[in-house]
Amino acid sequence: MMKLVYIASPYAGNIEHNNRMAIEYCRYAASGGVAPIAPHLLFPLFLQDSNTEERKKGIDMGLRLLASCDELWVFGARISEGMGREIAEAQRLSIKIRYIKFIENQGVMNMKQWGIWAKRNAASICGAAEAWLKSDGKPMTFDTWEEAAEKANVLMNNIRTVNVSYFPKEMELELELDEEPSSGMGMKL
Repeated sequence: MMKLVYIASPYAGNIEHNNRMAIEYCRYAASGGVAPIAPHLLFPLFLQDSNTEERKKGIDMGLRLLASCDELWVFGARISEGMGREIAEAQRLSIKIRYIKFIENQGVMNMKQWGIWAKRNAASICGAAEAWLKSDGKPMTFDTWEEAAEKANVLMNNIRTVNVSYFPKEMELELELDEEPSSGMGMKL
């Protein structure tokens, strides 16, 4: 059965831009095989956000929809007041929350992000393992393959760890704040 995913992103401010972005976020979610629901695209068609009572009604209706969803996906560079309420409600209901990073470049969505994949071979005293190269506990990310490849090359040439190799690799753009540390190797710079 297809997951129902609640899309949270900013609405107020530059409403025209924020609506365009919300549509892109829904397209992204739908391309991933889920059914997105973005109340802030629907409710302003019949409720006035500038009317305090209608805004409250819209938020309450959105929270009711959220209770029926499998996940909450949070998009955008900032968390608005309404998004904060949606996140708090999802936490209260134990609904999985995903923070999705999108990169905007002159109105075009760049859907790729790169990292460095570290592989330790079986000849190592610790055994074989694979993991994203991390800095301060988070995977290092790059906007282009070339940037990731350059950093991987520097690591291969300068660190000279015999049993470890570094490779540029495309990453998924999803980042979860409540992610558990993975077992395996912990490589840090």
